[in-house]
Amino acid sequence: MTSLPPDQAAPTLLVLDGAYTLETLRKLGNEHSVTCRDLGGFFRHVWNVHPLASLTTSPGWAPRYGRPIWHELAPRHTFIEGKIGRFAWLARLFPLNFALAQLGLFFTLLALVRRERIAAVRVGDPLYLGLFGWALAKLAGIPLVIRVNGNNAKVRANTGAPIFPRLFRSAKVESCIERFVFPRAAMVAAPNPENLEFALAAGADAARTTVFRYGNLLSPEHRQPPEERVFDESLLARLGLDPGRYLLAVGRLQPLKFPEDCVDVLAELRTRGHDIKLCFAGEGELETPLRAQAAELNVTDQTVFAGNQNQAALAQLNAHAAVVLSPFTGRALSESALGGAGIVAYDLDWQGELIEDGLTGRLIPFRDKAAFIHATEELIVDPEKRAAFGAAVRRRALEMLDPDVLDAHERAEYRRILGLG
Repeated sequence: MTSLPPDQAAPTLLVLDGAYTLETLRKLGNEHSVTCRDLGGFFRHVWNVHPLASLTTSPGWAPRYGRPIWHELAPRHTFIEGKIGRFAWLARLFPLNFALAQLGLFFTLLALVRRERIAAVRVGDPLYLGLFGWALAKLAGIPLVIRVNGNNAKVRANTGAPIFPRLFRSAKVESCIERFVFPRAAMVAAPNPENLEFALAAGADAARTTVFRYGNLLSPEHRQPPEERVFDESLLARLGLDPGRYLLAVGRLQPLKFPEDCVDVLAELRTRGHDIKLCFAGEGELETPLRAQAAELNVTDQTVFAGNQNQAALAQLNAHAAVVLSPFTGRALSESALGGAGIVAYDLDWQGELIEDGLTGRLIPFRDKAAFIHATEELIVDPEKRAAFGAAVRRRALEMLDPDVLDAHERAEYRRILGLG
């Protein structure tokens, strides 16, 4: 049994993370990815903050402008959603309105940190959140923890664009921010060694780095053996899919995810006579261009835009896909692996850790579309090979992503930086 500090002495944590709003988390049924941050009660309370939530929340969820909104998510969790503007009447002066809203949020959080004696600030990226979190931690005199969410340098090299073009305009500015923030962190944690190398190259202190893998973020549905998952026939019928006759791509429809390559794969396989569809499970700015691409390639009727799906649905879609396509996927690749899927992935970022070519799936040189198509066709026509890869990648994922082991490791790392022994 884990030895934790007495409840009255247990530390508290402030997390700045711009990945998902609470509205989206509830649609996805993935509140677990936030509530797991207390590490089984190690943290007495966690305040989870999305500083720019109203940028993407729907009009019915909350006003676009105003003060931050606080939600009680669970007994040990509060979710705070910031605004992209303080006043509706200042909407046309966006830079000023944005600055007022963010400054207001900053001082609200600084008061919270001091009032609740929060022990550490953790941020989900080293750029905007990194600067925001560094300033909070500096003024409050508490440790800053950076959770690296990807290899920004490699993404910028592959896309030719900054990660946040509207905020920072250039890759050079982003690189300077990373080199400022990383050395000032008490701990830098990445989901895999490849991402950690990026942080080290950007100036992180090797003695203060570690790996926090995705495993304890995943919803329990994904750990259930694929053969024991109750088949939801209505889900596939609603999406117009047949088991074993669709390609699946899970993730946000954004340029850095290269979803357009999946449409090219579908079109070529259809040309070769394969009766197959493609299902995108996710939303994003590229949906309209992807629909246009599908129309141009005459695969509109075979391309399904399923939108964001909850965790139960994703567990079903992974288990019954013919092949999962992963040009560049983060946590969703872990879910597909646990679903025992036959996976074809680009050799990009961390994907080679889970997908070992010819053993746990097919790992293809980055953006080699001919190889991507060939490997996908190989798994479609050879179900025995696909099943063998799926079983092997699930075994690897279960070992690599054991949530109890990962929680214990994270608790030990926080004890170290908080001086808890």
